[in-house]
Order: sequence, then structure tokens, then C-alpha cells
Amino acid sequence: MNAVWLLMGLLVLSYLGSSLVSGRVFRGIGLPSGAEYVVLGFVLGPSALGLLEPSSLAAFEPIAGVALGWLALVVGLDFGFVGNRRVRPSRMALGVLMSIATGCAVAAAVWLAAERAVPSLDRGERALLAAGVGAVSAETTRHAVLWVTQRYGASGKLSDLVADIADCDDLGPLLMMGGAFALAPQATAHWPIPFWGWTIVTALIGVVLGLIAVVLLGSDFRLIQSWGVLLGTSLLTMGTSARVGLSPLLATFAMGVTIAAVSRHREEIVAMVSPTERPVILPALLLAGAHVSPKAAPFLPWIVAIALVARVAGKLATGLVLRVASPDARETSPWLGLGLLSSGAVAMSVGLAFALRFPGPVGHTVLFTAAAAAVFGELVGPQALRATLRKAGELAAPERESLFFGRALARASRDATPIERGATPIEGDSPPSPAAERGEVPP
Repeated sequence: MNAVWLLMGLLVLSYLGSSLVSGRVFRGIGLPSGAEYVVLGFVLGPSALGLLEPSSLAAFEPIAGVALGWLALVVGLDFGFVGNRRVRPSRMALGVLMSIATGCAVAAAVWLAAERAVPSLDRGERALLAAGVGAVSAETTRHAVLWVTQRYGASGKLSDLVADIADCDDLGPLLMMGGAFALAPQATAHWPIPFWGWTIVTALIGVVLGLIAVVLLGSDFRLIQSWGVLLGTSLLTMGTSARVGLSPLLATFAMGVTIAAVSRHREEIVAMVSPTERPVILPALLLAGAHVSPKAAPFLPWIVAIALVARVAGKLATGLVLRVASPDARETSPWLGLGLLSSGAVAMSVGLAFALRFPGPVGHTVLFTAAAAAVFGELVGPQALRATLRKAGELAAPERESLFFGRALARASRDATPIERGATPIEGDSPPSPAAERGEVPP
């Protein structure tokens, strides 16, 4: 497939994403993590059917970089908010710390495994590999949590807590990614700064250009001028950070957070750019899947398996910590951490950025881990979260026993007493029948 056909396919996916957002067609179609587009890209890519040629993918790498930076900007604009509700600082700090803790646990496991099993990697490559795999393993995508709570009419303290945690943990993987990129910046020869200093410089690039954007937006918000300001300053942020080998995603994320914190027009800006998130996510996920290569490194299967096990252990541990730290989760299931396993666009963006910045075994192993975590999380996370919310009495829809997690969760789901919350059903959904509520027919 040449570049023209690939461009047409990406445009079709972008239109499909805009239709999913607006609800014009195919409302409710698609997995919450978008893992199906990653799988589609892999099937069409050079590692499977070969319909997407490596030369065509290489031609779209600059476009992919801009798309990833724009997604990070949108995430930054919404960071710390669930809708128009601001997340409490304590929950924000808890979400960030839990994300970083999970990522560091995975990174430590990968470092130890690579040190013993992969002697061909030097110390710097092992550090990049561990930091990258840890970064793509830290996220709990807010899309999966939102999908569960809205699709099944969940409402209550635990639902709000999980939504807040998932919304605020995006900083963890992006911060770890910024530190990993800072281990090998292209400006090292001219400016001998330690990696933590380069990480701060990355964030400062976004903060400074975010402040410039706020000044240019001015006090009188106008839609056409605002698009020009945001596009121009975001491209400048991406180009400046990429020129010195730093992370454009962390820089644009910091830019978005700065604009949201300082600008008096935050709600108007978010309403303007939020509809662009899904149309950009779908082509980016397809490109990420097309870059996935299972044969990129002989050690790839072992690293991916260790990362997945460490991620499950880390999420279970952070779920237990959440039960202790928050009164709203104290009486819930000890399997709460399994409901936080869903990953999505942020993790895949970090993985693709690693593959583009560090082509070779290290970058492709990080990307493959991100894809494996997204697919595995799609199988486990939403079902586990449904069962947990059902046990807490916050799920309006009837629960079914799942095949993807253990009997303890299924038993907790069966023993829980349904509590009707009077939640408003999503458009297009019909309320469950009395027979379905009694468990006589599937919902």
C-alpha cells in the first residue's frame, strides 16, 4: 500500500472518530481503550499482511509525531478535571503517585531481568528499556473508566474516586517518558546537564510557550484566532523539544496544563479542542499498531511477560493502597486494582514515541509492551471494574459473571444486592427488563 492509500485510510479513521464523538453514526461502537485499532494496524502492517509498507510508515512519521503531541496537549488541558469538576488536590496527588509507583515497579523488574538475561545491552540501553516499559505500564486510561461508569449507569463515591484517579494518572507515564528521553538528549555535548535537569527543561519549554499562548489568546476569546494560536504554539513546542532530543509529549502536556491553569477561557478552549481527540487517536493507534514488530528483539517475549506480571502486581498493590488511603474505597473489593488495568491512548502514544525516537530493539520492545498491555487490560480491566462497582452497590445495570478474572470477583458480583440509583441511561440504550434484573436472561 503506497502513501496515498495510507493517507486515505487515516482520513477515513479520522472521520470515524469524529462520528463516534458527535454520535451521528455508530454511537457506542468500539472498545474503550481503542485496542482494536492497534490490532488492525498490526494486521495490516509489515509484520503481518504487509499491506502497509515500511517506506509508507516512514513517510508518515512526522505526522505521527505531531498527532502524538496534539493528543498530549488535549490531555494536559483536561488534567485535573472530570468534566468541569476540579479534582481535589489530595486525589490528584494520590493518582500521580500511584501511577509513578506502578511504573517504577515495572521498570525495576525489567531492569533486573535485562541485567541477568540480556547481557548484550549496555547500561544506558537497559536504563532506556526499563524506563520506557515502566512508562507504558503506568497508565489507567480514563476512557475505559468513563465507558464503564456511563454504559452501566454507575454513580457513587467509589465511581467518582476511580474516575478521578484515572484522570490524574496521565502525568506519571509522561513524566517517566520525559526522564527517559532526557537520558540521551541531542544537546548533551553542548549543555552538560544531568537527566533530571533536562526533564525540568522539557517541562519548562511547555510552561513558557503555554504562557505565551495565554497572552496571545488575550481577554477577548475568538474562535478563529484561538485555533491559530494553539496550533502555532503547540507546533513550536513540539519542534523545540524534538530539536534537542527531548520529549515533545511531556512539553505539550505541560503547555496544556499551563493554559488550563492560567487562562480564564479554559472551558471554551477545552470545548474547542476536545472533539479533536478521538479523530486524532484512531489514526495514531493504527500507526502505532503498524509499527509493532514481534521479532524486533530476541528478548522481547521475556521482557513483555515480566512487564505484564509486574503491572498486574503493581496495580493490585496500588488498589490496596487506595483502599487504605481513601475512605470512599475502604469497604470495596480487595480486587479493586484489577479494575485499573485498562490502558489506552496515552500508553500507546508513549510507546510509539519511543519507537520513533529510539528505532531498534529497545524502542520496539517498549511499543510492543504498550500494545500487549492495552489488549490485556481490555480483557480484564472493564470487567473487573464492573464487578467492583457492583459489589459497592453503585452499578445500575445487572452484572454477569466474567470469563477473564477469578471466581472471587464473580462470587462478589453474585452476592451483591443491586441498588437502583435512578441514573439516566445513555441514548440508544433500553432499560433492563425485570427478567434480566432477576438474572433469568443476559442483560
